[in-house]
Amino acid sequence: MATPNNADLAPLLKGLEAGRQAGLHKATWTGLGVAAITIVLALWAYAMSNGMVAVVIGVVGLVIGAMLVRRQLQRIRADFKQQVIPVLLRSIDTSLRFDIDGCIPQADFERSGLFATSPDRYSGSDLITGRIGDTAVRFSFVHAQQEYETTKTDSDGHSRTETEYRTIFSGLLFIADFNKHFAGRTLVMPGAANFLNKLFGSHVALEDPRFNQLFRVTATDQVEARYILTPSMMERLCGLQAKQGNFRAAFFAEHMFLAIDMSPSALTPSVRQPLDSVQVQRIQDRLHSITAIVGDLGLNVRIWTKAAGATGVREGGSERGGEQVQQGSALHARLTQLQALMSSILTSPSSCSPSRSTAPSTRPRWTRPDA
Repeated sequence: MATPNNADLAPLLKGLEAGRQAGLHKATWTGLGVAAITIVLALWAYAMSNGMVAVVIGVVGLVIGAMLVRRQLQRIRADFKQQVIPVLLRSIDTSLRFDIDGCIPQADFERSGLFATSPDRYSGSDLITGRIGDTAVRFSFVHAQQEYETTKTDSDGHSRTETEYRTIFSGLLFIADFNKHFAGRTLVMPGAANFLNKLFGSHVALEDPRFNQLFRVTATDQVEARYILTPSMMERLCGLQAKQGNFRAAFFAEHMFLAIDMSPSALTPSVRQPLDSVQVQRIQDRLHSITAIVGDLGLNVRIWTKAAGATGVREGGSERGGEQVQQGSALHARLTQLQALMSSILTSPSSCSPSRSTAPSTRPRWTRPDA
């Protein structure tokens, strides 16, 4: 994984920093200009004995000024991201592409099955697509919200219904090709399973105590879930939780879905600070942390061939493939032992009969007298 040359980024950062300072200067004068006009109009309305109009003018002027300043600051951030992030991505893999206004489609968000509620409002940004080694990946920040109605009562006792929104998820949605078609859906959720989880639903009990303390697993196919969540994969997921924080995972169709709690501003520079190598390093570290998920979970290890409806074919001496071989060898050994035991039982005398000694007998032999 190459690192961008600071000498190559220096001219770029110099131009972006000059643009930041000019943009801040423009935003400051825009805010002051709108404020001055608002004050003059509000005073004029107040002088005309119309205090309500003066208040409306003040509120409208404040909103317009804030929108203009915000737009200028967004332009500074967008210029930085559109010029710097593609350079950083090329140092990771030349196939990676960046779309500042793109995001993972809502259909994929719902298809993952990670959240029981479908969003009524959905938005996102910073879509990155491409390959990490042999694995195709897509990820972006998304913000999913559910609409609900609430009833409020004023001081006069009049009630009114208002529409509000609660956040379903705000963070990074990461989708990777798992190189296997899953017949069912396996969900890995944060938090240990409680009594009700185990009593009802499709809870999958696994043998790793540490994993069970961090996650609870449900699946439509218990056998497939255990085939996916090998001891190695459970260990890797525990390591990912320590590195990235809380997340949800789904294995469905041909993909692995990860919903990671992460600030949407993780790849956004601060306009309050110089656009220098310090900010570049922070964003570069975050990009490396996200793209390293492929290696952290061993997704580049090709242990299955992708075939719809197939259970998968091991292709080589991979880590998880080795586990399957070891498990198969252990099972074969146990079957061999069982076969030998059954053979010995069938060829030996009944346990209810006295055992026969192979030593020569000292008792006199009885001979039949001649007739």
